[in-house]
Amino acid sequence: MQNTHGLKDKVIIITGGCGDIGGATTRELAALGAQVFVFDLLDEGAGKSRVQQLGAVDYLCVDQGDVRQVQHGVAQVVERFGRLDVVIGNAAVGPPGGLLDRTAQDWENTLRVNLIGCVMLAQAAAKQMVDQTPDPDGIRGKILFTSSWVGSHPFPGAIDYCAGKAALDHLVRLIAQEFADQGIRSNAVAPGILDAGLSRVAMEQDPPLRYTMLASIPLGELGTADQVADAFVFLCSRQSNYMTGQIMFVDGGCALTKRE
Repeated sequence: MQNTHGLKDKVIIITGGCGDIGGATTRELAALGAQVFVFDLLDEGAGKSRVQQLGAVDYLCVDQGDVRQVQHGVAQVVERFGRLDVVIGNAAVGPPGGLLDRTAQDWENTLRVNLIGCVMLAQAAAKQMVDQTPDPDGIRGKILFTSSWVGSHPFPGAIDYCAGKAALDHLVRLIAQEFADQGIRSNAVAPGILDAGLSRVAMEQDPPLRYTMLASIPLGELGTADQVADAFVFLCSRQSNYMTGQIMFVDGGCALTKRE
């Protein structure tokens, strides 16, 4: 399976790699032989313990919303491994609120992590990737993100989160366009409503919301972090080498649901 996926010894960074989606993705990539380096906000001891459980090679406390930390973290990984094959911008915050609820500072805090942080992570990765030797398939690197179905199909109650994911989707397309002729691919996974991550937190805080969420899923069940991780494995692997600029929905059909 490792040879089929082409992931053995690939150097991969994932932000938010200690959470539900990030942890599942880290576990699957590591099991296929990738050298996964996790960025997250846990202190060093807790982070290293977590990544040991997941099979990652190491951990670094990095706030995706802090440009200097992101740049320093990427530089450390490159210094250690000599290259960077894949970066996954997965970390995000998802505060609730509508237009009249959210202040300018609220917007800045959300977009600092969910959009600007992804931009700077991509920039740091691309600077390394454009100068490194392509792999045997001609790929210099892959820049991937965790988007969301609400980036294309707005769901009320988290206006800055939805707007940030919409911008992230277009960022994916622009990166793909700019670097296509340099052997760099850019894609994203757009999860639907999961029994994991920010969706689970929202449902725990507002239990009746679970029924509203389920009514929005044609397949009638909440998604899992492992299902999202499977999509990331595909996008990291050689099977996706002819894909770029795509938002890959893993949403149980949420995007098909008509809303009044």
